[in-house]
Amino acid sequence: MKMIQVHNLKKKFKDHYVVKGVTFDVEKGEIFGFLGKNGAGKTTTINMLTGITLPSEGSFVIGGKTNKEMNEIKKMIGVMPDAANYYYDFTALEHLTFFAKLKNVKLKKVDALTILDSVGLKGHEKKKVGSYSFGMKKKLGIAQAIIGTPSVVFLDEPTSGLDPESAAEIQQLIQQLASNDMTIFLTSHNLSEVEKICDTIAIMEDGVISKIGTMEQLRGMYKRAIQLLVKIKKEEQHSIVHLLKRDVGDFISNVQISGDYLCCELWRESDIPKLIHYLSGQNIDIYEARVEKATLEDIFFDRAADR
Repeated sequence: MKMIQVHNLKKKFKDHYVVKGVTFDVEKGEIFGFLGKNGAGKTTTINMLTGITLPSEGSFVIGGKTNKEMNEIKKMIGVMPDAANYYYDFTALEHLTFFAKLKNVKLKKVDALTILDSVGLKGHEKKKVGSYSFGMKKKLGIAQAIIGTPSVVFLDEPTSGLDPESAAEIQQLIQQLASNDMTIFLTSHNLSEVEKICDTIAIMEDGVISKIGTMEQLRGMYKRAIQLLVKIKKEEQHSIVHLLKRDVGDFISNVQISGDYLCCELWRESDIPKLIHYLSGQNIDIYEARVEKATLEDIFFDRAADR
């Protein structure tokens, strides 16, 4: 089921289009990673989807409601901005109660306690927010966003500035929310985090989406060579480099030694067994062979897929 449907969305400021025609879908219960460098149009797109600014052209549907029904959409979404506001003299309970009133949501104390428990703040509900650590404030920001059990939650940089342990806790929390059929629209500069937890990833450049798909689909668009590492005996390394360049240079390149590994590049996966077969035919003992897959960081900064 499609929870978000965006069609040819555009935003113009004066005579300049910041968003130039964005189209994508987000499935229910999906963690959707939305990436882009500063100035790419990412924030403007999110501002349109959350009702902060109106589209110049195009349309979107969230939970069956069109952008012409923004008041209805606001009832079914939650938003955690990167620079979330906290009232430091409030306790966590008072904080959630206050924001529930702003959202016009009836929030019983037991429901507020359940939300705080779900984000890992059980036992801290009566402490003033001013005494919270940075990580606890991030958790409170998520708690604030999920008041009223929204269908879609927009999370902007939910782990920025956190230590690895706290970031891992937030990531697990996000995955738990998605497992309960909550759709997560996530923006983050932590590319390894996005690669780890997002089901689908969109990369925005210069007002348009340049790449979109699962990690495997994005890797399929990535036109760089396959990196293959083969562990062999040290005493055989230099001689085999010479043989490879001489005999199979038509399908491998950049052959070099790195520690215990023979490293090379291939353009096709079908060449991997050909190389292994060749090495076996030379009576080379192979202790390990592994393919180094492209990371999201490789893909994000790559331009080969766009040419």
